[in-house]
Amino acid sequence: MTPQELCKVYLVVASFSSVYAATVNTPKVIDRDVIIIGGGAASSHAAFRLQQDYNKSIVLIEKESILTPTSTPPPPHPPPREYGVQVYFPCLDGLDFISRFNLTLLPGLGPRGSTITRNIDFSTGLELPSNYTGPDPSGITSAIIRFHDLMVSQGWDKMFARKWKNVTEALPRMYESTGGGPAARHRDFTDILTLTFLQSFSPAWTKVLYGEAGMYHISGGNQLLYDIGHLRPPGRSNHLHYQQPNNYLTFTRIKAKNLLLATPPTRENLAPFDLNCLESNLFRRAKYGRYGTAIVSSQVLPRGYELHNTPLLATTDPNKPFINEPHIWEFASYGNDSELFSLGASGSGLGYGEFDEWDAIKVAQNSLDRMVDAGTVKGTSSTEAGRGGGGIDNKLKVWQYSDHGPGGFGVSAEEMRAGWMEKVYGLQGKRGTWYTGSAIAIDFSTQLGKMNDEVLRRML
Repeated sequence: MTPQELCKVYLVVASFSSVYAATVNTPKVIDRDVIIIGGGAASSHAAFRLQQDYNKSIVLIEKESILTPTSTPPPPHPPPREYGVQVYFPCLDGLDFISRFNLTLLPGLGPRGSTITRNIDFSTGLELPSNYTGPDPSGITSAIIRFHDLMVSQGWDKMFARKWKNVTEALPRMYESTGGGPAARHRDFTDILTLTFLQSFSPAWTKVLYGEAGMYHISGGNQLLYDIGHLRPPGRSNHLHYQQPNNYLTFTRIKAKNLLLATPPTRENLAPFDLNCLESNLFRRAKYGRYGTAIVSSQVLPRGYELHNTPLLATTDPNKPFINEPHIWEFASYGNDSELFSLGASGSGLGYGEFDEWDAIKVAQNSLDRMVDAGTVKGTSSTEAGRGGGGIDNKLKVWQYSDHGPGGFGVSAEEMRAGWMEKVYGLQGKRGTWYTGSAIAIDFSTQLGKMNDEVLRRML
């Protein structure tokens, strides 16, 4: 998209999860150096660096009313419970960005109450035998080290044929740590193409998995980084512009030299833009899955426990704990003093439009009901409910749901071999348009920051 063409495009700036449009004769005009589409981790980092380090004027467009949101259940459930991107780890000098805000990084994940893990097959509701131990930890560590060394010695472009050689024992740990991302659209976890897989398993992250590097969270909460980063600098124009809903809606025309897309390049997200034939052809080939996280409560969920979805097959082959259908990864308690649980949902094997919040909560409720029917957790079974008897209410209450958007993007192996990835990266800078974010780079904040650094360097 050229700067001249961009001047002709009307971008509707929206808030409160709605997009408004109307025909007017004299639209409001905003003139900036860079337009950023999206309000996630990558775009927030880019917005700050463009304004503070490059002295560029920007406008950031996000359809939600908050940037990189965390979960804050309504009263009486303080303090805020975060979900989403909370992990930071060394990647070149990526952690230096956080230090600019005088924030403190603490080892490990964010604070939550201690829990005891129970391995349960959510498809049957049955708990695995008490002697189930899972994959051998030392075998996992050795395999992850081999995987790391293979990436470093061979390079990503040499890994097609050697993807799983000698690293089978690493797959359970890698599967668990994806959070449903790369696996979201695949029935079989091992069907993920190498380049898609490497989005989540760069050398920097594998060092965390085998213990050479640490991972950290921000003291006081992840949202502090975004609240501080988006304060209006003294004497500078605000880099956020929201078109508030009203009865006399207008278009806002935004003129800029560069467009930075930090949202997944799905058909829906790209609809407002005048793609050329090459762009349309490349982006329409990518398929996406969907996954999300939620904070829930239920009278039958046992406080102080993490109910982990482990298929019964894992008892005979612990190296294949993979689930090949839409599922919940776990119900994880926030501790004995809280009724709240977090859960993660993956639409494994389904396309992006086939697994939304309603579907995820339905899968979660069905999983919980099966555990009750099997007697794994105490509640009112479907048989008892059918008789009209009283008992404990099994129903899940959803306090917050976060749609993590399109995940696990990829194309066929044939298209990858034909150069699809190289062609996508070849779009950088063409027609005044640049791409960043987890849909085009590696899905971790510190690594996205380094991706941004390179994109912004080339852009400016």
